[in-house]
Amino acid sequence: MLTIKDGGLTAKFISVLGNVNQSTISRVIHSKKYKINRRESASSSKRIRYSISETRHILSEFVKKRHDISKNKKIHSFYNFKGGTGKTTICYQISTHLALCGYKVLVVDADAQGHLTTSFGYVDNLNIPTLYDGLINNRSLEEIIIPIFEGLDLIPGNLSLTNIDIRLREMPRQEEVLKRYMDSLRYEYDFIIFDCNPSMSSLNRNILNFSDVLDIVCETHPYSINGMKLMMDDLNRFYEIMENEKMPEILIIPNKYEDRSSASAEAMAVLNKYYNQYLFPNFAVRKSEDFLRSARDQLPISFFCKSNSIAFEDISDLIQIIISKSADDIKIA
Repeated sequence: MLTIKDGGLTAKFISVLGNVNQSTISRVIHSKKYKINRRESASSSKRIRYSISETRHILSEFVKKRHDISKNKKIHSFYNFKGGTGKTTICYQISTHLALCGYKVLVVDADAQGHLTTSFGYVDNLNIPTLYDGLINNRSLEEIIIPIFEGLDLIPGNLSLTNIDIRLREMPRQEEVLKRYMDSLRYEYDFIIFDCNPSMSSLNRNILNFSDVLDIVCETHPYSINGMKLMMDDLNRFYEIMENEKMPEILIIPNKYEDRSSASAEAMAVLNKYYNQYLFPNFAVRKSEDFLRSARDQLPISFFCKSNSIAFEDISDLIQIIISKSADDIKIA
């Protein structure tokens, strides 16, 4: 069975992910004389797939070196009150593909369900360290960070996080505990990405207080849209209380959009009417079976999908959007 460390991308997928012409990618590959990983994907295609390390080196020429990530815009939190929006799925795809682009990424599972941690292959995750061990038990960052592959590290999550709120409330300046603990990492990683739990918990308040960009994954369904106003009101109240903290930039990511669904169309119309300033124009992540397969096989979409995958197309576009929120010099083609 293919594992995440064994995977790789074809030249075509590398060009799409990096938003670079495929002929340009091919010239770079041939000029660099990369060794190739000939492991085939799960599809019938026998096209050469380049290893994670090779992909990172190729794309760093076109993505990382061109777009300097501001130290003030690198901490992203994927958030929603409502469960089932696809937040963890999107967070997994974004963190893995940013790392494939050549960036150094830390992804943090802040949900006691530990679904993101499971996605990285840690199915039996009860005995691995989490934010609880760092924030409450005073374990060092080095002790709770796990390497996934070159360029991508993980702070896992598990059921220990169910008890973290009680302990955080006992601490002085309780909304700043995580910021004090993790702030040094701002200079070690290009991106720090949090998968938040679906609540306004004390842990989430700590994460929001540390974040530069708040990525709200919103299912294009009436129930999700109805909850948006409550969530935005609660966020505004929180930042009013935190008088010295600036509210992070907000990006709403419409998810599970179906082209032929009237419910999806109506949900997008409401989002455009009331939250247009937080949307990227004409963008939504479409519903696709590739996301389900990614979760089942514990692999990024680009490691197995077909060349016409709408899921990979949307994730590649979202990568460019995420970079645009964090870089000082980017223009999206």
